[in-house]
Amino acid sequence: MSEQSMIERVARAIYGEDTLDGLGSSVTSIMLHKAQEAIKAMREPTNFMLVEATENAGPIDCCSVDEKGAKEVWQAMIDAALVGEG
Repeated sequence: MSEQSMIERVARAIYGEDTLDGLGSSVTSIMLHKAQEAIKAMREPTNFMLVEATENAGPIDCCSVDEKGAKEVWQAMIDAALVGEG
């Protein structure tokens, strides 16, 4: 089984397995489109996300970000988005 794309993972999170079970566990093109739009909305971080990521991701050499550093920044920004802005 191949790894799911992020778009498919988001679609499955939005619609849930109950919905997908009724469709034979397949994600429709409409579901994928909505998931893609949700990801696009998160592409540009808010100021709150930037501040939180800066404070919580830890030190990263700006000239040589490795996979671990990129993952830490990504997760810190998503965590900030999930917490909300007040």
